[in-house]
Amino acid sequence: MNDVWVDFWGHLTGVIIVVMMVAFVSIWAWAWSGRHKRAFSRMAELPMEDEPPHEHAAAQACAKDDQP
Repeated sequence: MNDVWVDFWGHLTGVIIVVMMVAFVSIWAWAWSGRHKRAFSRMAELPMEDEPPHEHAAAQACAKDDQP
């Protein structure tokens, strides 16, 4: 009886690992596909940019409202 469970859990963990590897490779292939290059390049540049003008103006307006 114990050998059956050991074999079952061994096969189950093997199947789970294979499924996770396939999922990882699929996500990797999706991310590196050419159709996403422009969007990912744009997202990579976002931390280097200043605040967008409309957000900056809204922040200044809120600051003026808070002053007595």
